[in-house]
Amino acid sequence: MSPITADDSSISLEEIAERLPQEKRILIAAHENPDGDALGCVAALSLLADKLGIENSVYLPGEGSFPPEYEFLPGLEGVLRGDFPALEGNTTAYILDCASTGRLSKSGLECAGACINIDHHQDNTRFGSHNHIDPEAASTTELLYRIIKIGGLPLDAEIATALYVGLVTDTGRFQYANTSPAAHRMAAELQEAGVDVNAVYRRLYENVPLPKVLLRARALGRLELRLGGALAVSWLLSQDFKDVGADESYGEGIIDGLRAIRGVKIAALIREQSNNGTVVLKGSLRSTDGSVNVANIAHLFGGGGHVLAAGFSADSGIPELLDRLEQEVKARL
Repeated sequence: MSPITADDSSISLEEIAERLPQEKRILIAAHENPDGDALGCVAALSLLADKLGIENSVYLPGEGSFPPEYEFLPGLEGVLRGDFPALEGNTTAYILDCASTGRLSKSGLECAGACINIDHHQDNTRFGSHNHIDPEAASTTELLYRIIKIGGLPLDAEIATALYVGLVTDTGRFQYANTSPAAHRMAAELQEAGVDVNAVYRRLYENVPLPKVLLRARALGRLELRLGGALAVSWLLSQDFKDVGADESYGEGIIDGLRAIRGVKIAALIREQSNNGTVVLKGSLRSTDGSVNVANIAHLFGGGGHVLAAGFSADSGIPELLDRLEQEVKARL
């Protein structure tokens, strides 16, 4: 296996495809508050590692449960949580769909061995000992799929389904601007590998728990249109989650209802979230047409993401935060 050094930070998909089957033990990780792409990535790589006979474990920051629409993905029951685990030198960390160590754990990243950073976020900080960053990829699962194809690695219906979940969610059901011809070709090939497209659709989009519906209603009830309707904002309090019996993960996807309003260019949803007993604010930003790069706004708060979707954390009050966001959006319209 070729050594990985800090002096050579780039790694090709071909090199990863060659290295992966030779691994003895790997840790697979993704960002906090994982979405469909992050969960699809870790599930797919863990399943693949099992087939290759590689000892593996999965780590995801945080303490709460995952969004309920992804519960059908295999391999999420034994996921490590909390701070990033200490790793022995013979363990390679595969960090997926994670733009920075700040989204990985409070303590940052500590790898005794190699750390391979595979991502499609344009603002990835290239924190790995080796990095493959491709902002043109529709999802990080697309990069994993390319690795599998290049290396002639196993692809069964379970792995294909996990990859498809990342693709279909990060492209907004093949409606976002990142939906490329390659994304459609990948979807077709995954279906040929055994993905039940209708079953995945029903699990992701027609299996919504009632508490999430009630939470969505509260967010829509607080909806404010600012800047002549170009900016849609709302917020959810910790008490809202308690009142309706919703886990914090149920806030995933609610912002899409704000984004869909006619005339809206930017949507912002602020959520109160518990972090080791302390309430912090988590902000989600969406841009409808890319005329405003929401990743640039998220950077101001120490966050990041894509042109069309980004997130951040803040410790100010909700009114002050919304006013600041309005100022930043106004300056960019």
